[in-house]
Amino acid sequence: MTPTFVMLEMLNPMLEVARAAKARGLRIVVVNNTPLQTEGPYAVPEGFVDELVTVDSWADPLEIEKVLLDVHRRHHVVGTYAGFEPVLPYDAVLRELAGLPHTGADDLRALLDKNQVRDRLREHGLTTLGSATLDEALTWTEWPWAGRAVLKPANGTGSALCFIVDGLDQLRKAVDTFDEVEIAHPLMREYITRTRGYVLEEEAKGELLSVESLVCKGEPHPIGLMGRYVLAKDPVVEMGFQFPYHHPRAAEIFEKAKDIHRVMGFHNGATQIEMMVPDEGPVELIDFNPRLAGTASMVLFGEAYDRPYAELLAALGLGEDIDFGFIGDTVRYGSEMILLPPPGLTRYESVDFPEPTFCHRRSRKPGDELSGRADQLDGIGMFVITAPTAAELHTAALRARRETRVNGDPLGDNENNVLAASPHIGRDLA
Repeated sequence: MTPTFVMLEMLNPMLEVARAAKARGLRIVVVNNTPLQTEGPYAVPEGFVDELVTVDSWADPLEIEKVLLDVHRRHHVVGTYAGFEPVLPYDAVLRELAGLPHTGADDLRALLDKNQVRDRLREHGLTTLGSATLDEALTWTEWPWAGRAVLKPANGTGSALCFIVDGLDQLRKAVDTFDEVEIAHPLMREYITRTRGYVLEEEAKGELLSVESLVCKGEPHPIGLMGRYVLAKDPVVEMGFQFPYHHPRAAEIFEKAKDIHRVMGFHNGATQIEMMVPDEGPVELIDFNPRLAGTASMVLFGEAYDRPYAELLAALGLGEDIDFGFIGDTVRYGSEMILLPPPGLTRYESVDFPEPTFCHRRSRKPGDELSGRADQLDGIGMFVITAPTAAELHTAALRARRETRVNGDPLGDNENNVLAASPHIGRDLA
């Protein structure tokens, strides 16, 4: 049998991992719920996929495992890749069948449950934050913390259905709004809502950033920090990223990230750990994402290191050893920006991106109705921009946001386009 590389739910830049595997002469099998993309920067070329296996849903473990057993029986599987939360445990099952380095499926399910993650961190002395399941919190008669808390799905992604609450009355009001929030993306909706489980966590103070890592056969290798831009009027909403990102506590952050990887049992693949970093005091984990950072991070990392990042991901997928001597030797800075419609816009027609942005992604179709919310679920597009220095990048990225035209009009400085960021964003190392 021809050596085969299997992609599970291939979306957006994951195509580049499949390209890297194809360039090695491997057969490409894709197991997807959604149709292969036919337009945009990640349209799948006709004939590129050697076999497409379609599944009705990722919410039926018995049926999916039958599909994977059949794929394994019919193909010589030498590598796999997955980057969407609901499919990660199934990727682990296939990797175990193929004898590839992997994190156990049960460990991955625990990593995807924010209640279990917080409990394990507490068990190992890696968090000081209080937390509870929503069911437990709704039995309280008194608020247990001095400050606010964050309510979020136990199995979540993005900022969907996340609420900041400062007492029991606000908590109950937030719960009452659950059914009012429409999650348009069907796979995301199925993943977030299928368990109906929520976690309430004491709010961590500081700056939100992420540690981006590659984990090879049990050893974590942080490749850098990624800084955040947030919506000024609602800092829960992420609006953009900078990579690499220089922070004065970087060495300490990296060490804590390595400790968390080991405690959580993650063994092989890419990860994104979101951390809250105060000027002083404990660095706290906010989310452990056992996958590559979303959207265009693969492009950002490749631009920063001047190497095809997808080739590294394909090598990990194949279970190969990797020379990590390149880490820290970045040559360029990159930013990905997420765009919201201006206030009051209820119908989307077009978005036009300015030069020198690239890797454009339009997330709406002409004529789509807009909800009027200001969160990531109402995003209309994304772009990437790079520059030789962090300072130049910061200026260019904000200018490009203002110059982007939606329905023919520049976004300018409307309240859905005004961002906040750490003072370290846009700073170069001295």
